[in-house]
Amino acid sequence: MTTSSRTSRQIEIVQKFADNKGRGTLLAATGFGKTYTAIMVILRLLKSRPKAKVLVVVPTINLKNQWNKELTKHKVVKNCEVIVINTAYKNKYECDLLICDELHSYGAEQFIKVFNTVKYEFIFGLTATIERTDGMHEVLLEYAPVIDEVPIEECHTNGWVSDYLVYNLAVPMLSSEEAEYKKANNQFRYAAMKLGFGGAESFNNAKRYLNDASAPPELRAAAVIYYNSMRKRGDVCKNSQAKIPVIKELLNRFNDRKALLFSASTKFADDVQEELGDICLSFHSKRTKKEQALILKKFKDNRTKQRVISSVKALNAGFDVPDCSLGIVAAGSSKKLDNIQRTGRIIRYVPGKTAIIINLYAPNTQEVSWLNKRQEGQDVNWVNNIKEITV
Repeated sequence: MTTSSRTSRQIEIVQKFADNKGRGTLLAATGFGKTYTAIMVILRLLKSRPKAKVLVVVPTINLKNQWNKELTKHKVVKNCEVIVINTAYKNKYECDLLICDELHSYGAEQFIKVFNTVKYEFIFGLTATIERTDGMHEVLLEYAPVIDEVPIEECHTNGWVSDYLVYNLAVPMLSSEEAEYKKANNQFRYAAMKLGFGGAESFNNAKRYLNDASAPPELRAAAVIYYNSMRKRGDVCKNSQAKIPVIKELLNRFNDRKALLFSASTKFADDVQEELGDICLSFHSKRTKKEQALILKKFKDNRTKQRVISSVKALNAGFDVPDCSLGIVAAGSSKKLDNIQRTGRIIRYVPGKTAIIINLYAPNTQEVSWLNKRQEGQDVNWVNNIKEITV
């Protein structure tokens, strides 16, 4: 691992931040060291202003705990306060430097208010990707424009993250699920044709008619069918019960690895945990903060037999277990952000480690196009059975 070159790269980014008058965003793959780069920014500020106040805003409790740990380690915790964004946008704060971790999430209607409730002189945004489907990234970049990008390819080439392999494994749905999917898909196509010529036109018209009380009743009805059937077909393939025995087989084959399983629903995550038994812990928003902390503690402790976490979105960010080397994505979307974050959870650097990321998908469904969109430009192996997965 070329630590010196990464440190040089981080110093370069800190200088770019200073050259831009203390205003900017770093787009960097998970594993590069965004948090440490931000701490370097803090240290540089404190060198010239020993009493400067730093406010770090994060989207989750897990990230808050990680930040406090790192700030304590580098002996700057006295100058810094770490708060969750749910608190930040509801209260008034003043600081010299505002650090916005996972900046892409601040585009939500409520969270964008943080830029008005916090009075700051300098602002540093951190994220793996800034682009949002609602276009709000354009607004975010007005507050903190991109000053540098460190893509995953650069991290991999320089040895800042572990080697990794990506597989897309076909898992046909159960016959009953195929029937459900076909019914929903037919309804979706019918509604799409009523609303336009398909694609973006139908999507935009559905959104418009659904929110327009004066729209013709038949078009509003078509918009309702469009959204309901789109959601239904997604739920069917994402939560296919056919994936559970495949997950079990994968974990038996790679039984020497710690694994993260990404699901679409808490029910699916719990179903997997029930099937796998003692080796698996389910982690999601329905768990209390105390339960979540205990789950992570057990998973990180190599003396316990729990080597699998079945999660929904709670671990997309703010999860750091470098010796975790197997990722199984039971359900995804077309969003590149999810792909970047989940990959980053698995490829944190450990000498000699080759991580494996396996995406399960139902053939001839929307999951195929979702994979193509979120994996665009990525080196991927499409396989039809587990035996084709090699390291």
